[in-house]
Amino acid sequence: MSVVCADSCGWLLDSCAHIDEGFQRCVSYSDGLEKPKYFKCCFKREYFNTLKPHVQIQQNTDILNTANLSNAEHAKPDLQTRKKRKRKQRDLNTGELDAHIYHGKVRSVVLEGSRALLEAGRQCGYLTEALTAPPSESVLSHECRLAALCDMAKQLPLMDESVEAPVQTLNRDGLDPSLDLFSYITENPSDCAYEVTLMKEKYLLPPRSQFLLSDITRIHPLVNSGDKFDLIVLDPPWENKSVKRSNRYSALPSSQLKRLPVPALAAPECLVVTWVTNRAKHLRFIKEELYPNWAVEVLAEWLWVKVTRSGEFVFPLDSPHKKPYEVLVLGRYRSTTDHTVRSSAAEDLPEQRLLISVPSVLHSHKPSLSAVLKPYISRKPRCLELFARSLQCDWTSWGNEVIKFQHSSYFTRERAEESSKTSETQLTQ
Repeated sequence: MSVVCADSCGWLLDSCAHIDEGFQRCVSYSDGLEKPKYFKCCFKREYFNTLKPHVQIQQNTDILNTANLSNAEHAKPDLQTRKKRKRKQRDLNTGELDAHIYHGKVRSVVLEGSRALLEAGRQCGYLTEALTAPPSESVLSHECRLAALCDMAKQLPLMDESVEAPVQTLNRDGLDPSLDLFSYITENPSDCAYEVTLMKEKYLLPPRSQFLLSDITRIHPLVNSGDKFDLIVLDPPWENKSVKRSNRYSALPSSQLKRLPVPALAAPECLVVTWVTNRAKHLRFIKEELYPNWAVEVLAEWLWVKVTRSGEFVFPLDSPHKKPYEVLVLGRYRSTTDHTVRSSAAEDLPEQRLLISVPSVLHSHKPSLSAVLKPYISRKPRCLELFARSLQCDWTSWGNEVIKFQHSSYFTRERAEESSKTSETQLTQ
């Protein structure tokens, strides 16, 4: 289970365990084998091996400041040095001031709300400094070229939009190499995970999953499928200085997000959840522009709190730079044409909750929200993730790196017994 423990404040999650749930039984027809090869996979634990906070809280700050003042008396700085020091003590700009005010509102929620959940995690043995294996000195990740391939695919002719069901499914031998991954939704309808070779690389596709590999200019196959979703989760590539410096992915201007066809994909009362950075500008944009543009009513703001393996915040809570939490904005799509009564199966959405977990060291590898959102959507929901970088069982996923973390290099493999005749029958159907 991905939920380690829960209380009225939120949940402590084991993200790695959730991933593993979809790969208890995997099958491969690769390497020219006539018979299927069965095995079990686990996501590599070293990707969730954060042992210490990224920034240590400085001790004896007052003593250090006193020493600096004493030294300053003996070494009189010149005028230029004094100007530099004075310049550092500037007033906060508008964005920093907004972030400071927001932090003041949620600080006690994070501090008090996480205390009991972290203690419960320690009591059950999940949060502990003792590891079964030492962490790797350097964690290598697969070089992803999917986004570049999506750019190249723009040169291909557009799919005929009159196609009623733009979906291609895995067959007994996996995917046909000639199939178009950029213009059709690809589906694994089996109850087994499939290892397939796509673009000369091996990927593991979880059971009952669908994906569309494309950028925003070719998202129409998703709309043309006719599916209406009860839950839509977005993890947009927000513009910020860190992204520009690292050049890890292409950011998307906020104005472009309005072009996403969320109303065309949302079922009545669809729950829409958006991950947002700690920039007040982005949070304001979602609440005041993006959600109103989609006819989504803002109902709640939850916080994802990131901790180490021993339960410490990954950054000091009051750090002036990076905070140990990120925000999720939740709302419901209020269709202007559909006036059906809201399903009684869905509970009222709480305004504030905490999601606490050890974060992945892989950039933008967010924890799954499946378990925590289950009470707030219909009993048999159709779920969609936009800007996804991984797949989930019973979800449809879209993005220009949508299968990035499904690459076989992120998993370890174990042998499994040969399947029963029933399992083989399911795969050949």
